[in-house]
Amino acid sequence: AIVNFTMEFINIVTGWPGSVHDSRMFKSSMICGQFEEGEVSGILLGDSGYACHHFLMTPLLNPQTRVDFNYNSNLKRRRLL
Repeated sequence: AIVNFTMEFINIVTGWPGSVHDSRMFKSSMICGQFEEGEVSGILLGDSGYACHHFLMTPLLNPQTRVDFNYNSNLKRRRLL
């Protein structure tokens, strides 16, 4: 599921077995294709299970600098609404 900044659901994908990873479902979803094609604007925030895209911000796996750590910290705070 995808929610906006007011916690309203803007996309829900169903029909996959529980063992399928969220990133696989997202990659196969219509909304992912719409973001990739530029039909939908905005930025999504995801966890480290997702690949980073121009429309999907994910944590850095091996932060090295203060900027990297700050990025991860700020991203985590934004995701925990």
